[in-house]
Amino acid sequence: MLKIGSTLVLEKTDDSLNGEWLRYRSKIIDMTEETIYIDYPINEKTKRTDIFPVGTTFKALYVTEDENAYTFHTVLQGREMLKVPALRLTMPDEEEFHKIQRRQYVRIMTSTDVALYSEERDIPPVSSITLDISGGGLSMLLPEKHAFMEKMRVKMYLAYSLQKEGPSFLSVAGTIVRIVHNEKTGKIITSIRFDDIEERDRQAIIRFCFERQREQRKKGLRTR
Repeated sequence: MLKIGSTLVLEKTDDSLNGEWLRYRSKIIDMTEETIYIDYPINEKTKRTDIFPVGTTFKALYVTEDENAYTFHTVLQGREMLKVPALRLTMPDEEEFHKIQRRQYVRIMTSTDVALYSEERDIPPVSSITLDISGGGLSMLLPEKHAFMEKMRVKMYLAYSLQKEGPSFLSVAGTIVRIVHNEKTGKIITSIRFDDIEERDRQAIIRFCFERQREQRKKGLRTR
């Protein structure tokens, strides 16, 4: 299922950032029956490598050549010097690979314009950018002064572009799942779940995510 040279995305929570998910991108450079060897993962936000203690647990995401998506958990065993410096991860058993539905995948780290409105009249709308987006929802930046709250029903106007259709806009209702104030960066981030979204609109967002993912893969291949 896994292939040498393929991209492996790793996710973990960071307690120092109020439980914010951190996402890393790496390449599989070798494998054995018990071990996955990867190059040093790059933080998708900072574009730098981070230091992980042995025993760190990651949620791994992997997409096959025919775009089937799988997830599994893996643990950092240690470091190794192959042709390049490498990290050594545990290889999961076959039954520990979980195929995930296309609509539940892919959460893509990407910025696109979004306007956020509340169903409550006294809440001023905001215009901002997304941090990530999937077929099930998105996260976006909020300004320092805002009146949105968790569990609030909202409406979003999202800008996106597909290769064949070109630029387009989507109007979708949602619910604010959480709002996190990152004290380290000063950013306010909200996660929003799509509600009552038309299936054709969801499929358009999923296509947008996969097209962006392919673009990111190509850029990653060119820079490595």
